[in-house]
Amino acid sequence: MEEYREDARRSFSRIGWACFAMMLVMQGGAALLMLGCQLLAMRGSRFMIAFIQSEWFQWVITDAANYGLGLPVLLLILRPMPLPPAPPRRRVTAKQFGALALISYAVVYLTNLIGLGINAAISALRGQQAGEPLQDMVTGTNPWIIFLFGVLLAPVLEEWIFRKLILRRLAPWGEPVAIFGSAFLFGLFHGNFGQFFYAFAVGAVFAYVALRTGGIRYTVALHFLVNLLGMTVAQAVEDSLVLSAIYGYLILAITVAGCAILWRHRKRIHLREGTSPIPAQEKRGLFLGNSGMIAMMVLSGILMLYVAFLA
Repeated sequence: MEEYREDARRSFSRIGWACFAMMLVMQGGAALLMLGCQLLAMRGSRFMIAFIQSEWFQWVITDAANYGLGLPVLLLILRPMPLPPAPPRRRVTAKQFGALALISYAVVYLTNLIGLGINAAISALRGQQAGEPLQDMVTGTNPWIIFLFGVLLAPVLEEWIFRKLILRRLAPWGEPVAIFGSAFLFGLFHGNFGQFFYAFAVGAVFAYVALRTGGIRYTVALHFLVNLLGMTVAQAVEDSLVLSAIYGYLILAITVAGCAILWRHRKRIHLREGTSPIPAQEKRGLFLGNSGMIAMMVLSGILMLYVAFLA
């Protein structure tokens, strides 16, 4: 049994270190890219001056650091761990997909209240608004830029990373730890209190869907819809009292419907433990209690505190 535990701990630690390295390179890379752009602007580059002053700057730098620099590091560290075959593909009907979309957004909305509550408490403690990176990026930004980076690119790349590269490597240890682990890392990846809770919760929903459907095509579509409604549509209606009211009632209706569907079908949710002989109650402890995951949690925690109190 100890051999199985050590194998699990080693695998979980590699995944943790891979995510830690990706996040560290992302943060450092973004800082260096911004510094490079500023140096070029100081040398008189008209293009760079215009780029820095444009709405594109923050989005391009963030994605270049995340996926141009951080993602290759993740792939390199995960390379020694072979990617297990995907579960059998299963189609989802339009009715089932609609139900999943309602559940996904209901989960996002309700768990987002936790992040909002924590940020409100932090704002009260520091005497000014707690940092909210996503809100800062979308406020006043052209909706088409938000659509391109937040609604099209983010769902594809984040689903590929967390619901394919990571989830499938965790799946042999059983669905409970695979869903928990991939969702927890997805929450940590966002690096702030405002997004951690809903990213973790909806990440668990997406992980379950990916395991049941054998791929990420449906989770990409669900992620697309969640981001479309929560980012582009919300930004587009904010200047109109009437449209904002309609949007608010729509979100309330979606949340109520999603909760009702989830409650009605809760007994149909069953998670498979897999073939590992490790007791189910031990696996989560093994996942969290290793050097790679501890490093990832510390790094993300530092970022969360920095964003909340200093940004």
